[in-house]
Amino acid sequence: MRDAGQIPFEFFAPEAPSFGNFVVGDNVEAVTLLTTLANAGTGNKLHAAYVIWGGPDVGKSHLLTAFTNRAHARGLSVMRLSADGAFPEDPFVDTNVLCVDDADRLSPEQQGFLFTAFNHIAQSGGCIVATGRSAPGLWPMRDDIRSRLGSGLALEILPIPQDGLAQALSHYAASRGFGVSQEVLAYLLKHAQRNLTSLCQTLAGIDRMSLAQKRAVTIPLLRAYLTQSPHRNGT
Repeated sequence: MRDAGQIPFEFFAPEAPSFGNFVVGDNVEAVTLLTTLANAGTGNKLHAAYVIWGGPDVGKSHLLTAFTNRAHARGLSVMRLSADGAFPEDPFVDTNVLCVDDADRLSPEQQGFLFTAFNHIAQSGGCIVATGRSAPGLWPMRDDIRSRLGSGLALEILPIPQDGLAQALSHYAASRGFGVSQEVLAYLLKHAQRNLTSLCQTLAGIDRMSLAQKRAVTIPLLRAYLTQSPHRNGT
């Protein structure tokens, strides 16, 4: 077998989050609803608020980004904000959809912005899509904002259990059009970071590399990829 040599950085670059590269698992209903909402636009919305919630590393931000990009591609005006970023001074924003990541961690000033923006956007026929670590009724924020967010539809994103990772990754590879053996998956799970985002990025990268080099996805190819990966965990 020839050596993989220096692997170009492009094979390690993460793909932009989309509905297509999200590992759905037990979240078919939530992903289908978000996809439908993004495709249909706010004219067919049923609620003024949609909350994507769940524990760490379940893909909340991935889904919010996928929703944002799909809605924008369908011609909607979308504004994306995060608790870690700056908010506009004027809450009377001209947008169809306001997406707020980590909305359960908003500062008092950010909560004030969201309250006014929510009312303005809802009255204009738009909607809010937010993420958080728990159901919106439990968020530590002003009652008037929590009740508005809680009046909409809350979508819990369930994690992929550790004993279901191999099957989930196999399905993900199949959705990309390539097969991966159980031996390769076992090696990946033993030597790579065991969080779904990192594992999927590795499979996506090895898929692109195998196509470019016209080589099958094997343990030696995966080993070379992991050895040079900037995200390797050292195991």
